[in-house]
Amino acid sequence: MNRNRKISAIILALFLAVFSVSAQEKLITPDLILGIKTVTDVQISPDGKKILFHSNRPRSSSDKPGSDYTEVWMMAVDSSTPSRFTYSEKTDRSARWSPDGKTIAFISTRDSSEKAQVYLINADGGEAQCLTSAESFVESFSWSPDGKTIAFIMTDPRSKEQEQQEKEGRDWKVFDSEYKQKRLYAIDIASRKSWVVTKADMSVWEYDWSPDSKQLVIAASRTPKIDDQYMQSRLYLVDQQGSEPKLLTETEGKLESPRWSPDAKVIAWLGATKLSDPQAGSIFVVSTNGGRPENLTPNYEGTATAIEWKDKKIIFGAIERQATVLRKIDLATKKIDPLLTQPIIHSSFSISSNGKIALVANTTQHPNEVWFGELEAGKVARLTRFNPQLEGLKLAEQEVVKWKAYDGLDIEGVLIKPVGYEKGKRYPLLLQYHGGPEAADTNGWYGSYSRWGQMLAARGIAVLLPNYRGSTGRGVAFAEADQGDMMGKEFDDALAGIDHLVKEGIVDAERVGLGGGSYGGYAAGWAATKHSQRFKLAIAWMGGANRVSKVGTADNYKEESLVHWTCDPYDNFDLYWDRSPIKHIKNAQTPTLILHGERDPRVPVSQGQELYTALKWKGVPVEFVVYPREGHGVTERAHQADFMKRIIDWCERYLKK
Repeated sequence: MNRNRKISAIILALFLAVFSVSAQEKLITPDLILGIKTVTDVQISPDGKKILFHSNRPRSSSDKPGSDYTEVWMMAVDSSTPSRFTYSEKTDRSARWSPDGKTIAFISTRDSSEKAQVYLINADGGEAQCLTSAESFVESFSWSPDGKTIAFIMTDPRSKEQEQQEKEGRDWKVFDSEYKQKRLYAIDIASRKSWVVTKADMSVWEYDWSPDSKQLVIAASRTPKIDDQYMQSRLYLVDQQGSEPKLLTETEGKLESPRWSPDAKVIAWLGATKLSDPQAGSIFVVSTNGGRPENLTPNYEGTATAIEWKDKKIIFGAIERQATVLRKIDLATKKIDPLLTQPIIHSSFSISSNGKIALVANTTQHPNEVWFGELEAGKVARLTRFNPQLEGLKLAEQEVVKWKAYDGLDIEGVLIKPVGYEKGKRYPLLLQYHGGPEAADTNGWYGSYSRWGQMLAARGIAVLLPNYRGSTGRGVAFAEADQGDMMGKEFDDALAGIDHLVKEGIVDAERVGLGGGSYGGYAAGWAATKHSQRFKLAIAWMGGANRVSKVGTADNYKEESLVHWTCDPYDNFDLYWDRSPIKHIKNAQTPTLILHGERDPRVPVSQGQELYTALKWKGVPVEFVVYPREGHGVTERAHQADFMKRIIDWCERYLKK
């Protein structure tokens, strides 16, 4: 009997061990995240029968350093089996149908030259032929409605004199001089003859053809500086053959996505309501003859993110709180009606001439995939499953949570509970603060290298993503609510969220950390210094530590001062300095992991170094990691692997004790 009991105990132990390993294998891991293929840039054919899209294929560990490969894929809408459409060892991207649906154009670096060019290929397949011979590289392109011409953007190439100067070592740079403008070109497809459309001294960022293919509306700024793109872009009309650009209308602040109406009478775009509006999230229209623009969404409690025309209606995608939606505006009535409110998080969408729609969307259960349906039906269905390795994963429970700010304002966010969550048990919490601050965390997929929710939840850590005041998705007034008060009431919103979860019995108040990237990295530095007594760890990824030196060395001085602070730093040193983490370094006691890209133009790496030096001086545990070749983000596989490992290790060391 005893022997049988011993055997039974051994068998049970073995079973539990196997079960434990099996369960562990079903949790999301950095290795799984590194293998995820991301679907982007969906384009439906004019007849609504086929869909082009991109799949970002991760590099293998044996590939040379670089970002993901981008592949062009195609599928019929009545099939569940997509197939790769173009084949290259290099990147193919921006695939677009010709107006008749017979030809596909795309950008590639497939030839020996690293200068990306536009290629053409028959929609039924075959060999791709190079169309352009750009001296630098093609950045974007668009078919004319008659299918005879393609417009494209190319940055001015270096002159032979400049190339010779570089060889001789006489290649110094003088700030704000000798700009390399981003010019609009056009090429006749039949003759392969190309010409400059915008000879004027300006940089073109976006554009759209008139229905008769004779003109283009362009969004352009006087210089190619990112700051001028953000704050100084204006709308112009220009002839297809090239002419002096004519200002269409007076605008103020950010703008993007100009779109010509099918009847050629109106141009719509996404724009700011004023110079200090944080986002180009309102929908404007103006007559093609010019005049005063009209805001079609003056009281809309959301943020428009994309627009297209369908007949006399504007179709737009938007963020509304933690959701995304599709809506339509009838120009005659100005009424906004719902089109799609399904619980999916979509980004790009494409509409066919007969009213079919394709979208790229994710959910809490999977990353971006292709979805398809009838535009007016209000429902779409998922077509692709690009990541079968994620099937059967034990994912964490995820939900929208709401709480009151200290001043009574309603605040919301997304809570990801630890895998295997037990009610009544208190867990460590990592508060992940989003960037921007003009952004919003939606209730979708959080299994990427940069969004740590599911990865940390798989390790017993709750994650809160707060949409504090200053976030998008709740109208212009809410997005402006933190201006001039960076890390003031907005940060209190996050603290109130922590208090709410503690009160609900979910979180252990003694085991709370804060991490994030960009503006979220700034918040992490603020948590590690000004509010150090509340946080057991901080993860400051590309965060600003000194707001005075940051604004003077970043590529967005105008946006920073005119939008975020609504005041100039050189007249307001005290405010900028008071809201700098290193000003409060004597409070610091929070172990801090600092991560930064070596070539970050938005938050220079010196910001990470300033925080590191200050924390070292204070004697706080700190680690500073710089990733070569990386900018405002981390793109290389080996870097992403190290990045995630360090975040997990830091949380295990300081948050789970």
